[in-house]
Amino acid sequence: MRQGLRIVRVDQDDEPRVAALHRRCSDAARWHRYHRAMGDPDTYLGPLLSRPHSVHLAVQDSGERLVAIGHLLPDDGDAEAALLVEDTWQNRGLGTRLLEELGRFAVVLGVPEVYGVIHPDDARMAAVLHRTGVPLRTVPETGSATTVRARTQDIGVALACPPPRREGWQRGAVLRRSFEDASSTC
Repeated sequence: MRQGLRIVRVDQDDEPRVAALHRRCSDAARWHRYHRAMGDPDTYLGPLLSRPHSVHLAVQDSGERLVAIGHLLPDDGDAEAALLVEDTWQNRGLGTRLLEELGRFAVVLGVPEVYGVIHPDDARMAAVLHRTGVPLRTVPETGSATTVRARTQDIGVALACPPPRREGWQRGAVLRRSFEDASSTC
């Protein structure tokens, strides 16, 4: 990871920066996030970012530009996790970091299960899920999507035994724990 990156919590006040991130992403990146063609982000981000009891985390660069975002969205007692990483920042571990942090929130909030809806051909998301080390249940859906579910109990166990961290990653002040300070004791 590059120095100067931090994970910060965002909300509806950050909508212009979140919209700018969406506009910089390719149609393919947005397709994998939303599973459909999306129009102007100004038309759908407001309700998403103001959804009650949801958690929105973003990776911010040293210039305070958002380069990735993750959402934990409550849904009938469980929660959906969703990620979007700007194309030029993909394959650098940002999605994995965001998913870990969303998992921490799910554990603290007592969510029984977290799920995500992915396309079977989404190799990047499959790699992110594999790196978490969390046992997953796959539920094939009709059409081209697959739902992947994880028990929050299993997420908590995986987070207690994280893989070694790379240097250079800083957490936002709101989350208060440095990745450099985390060491694997498992």
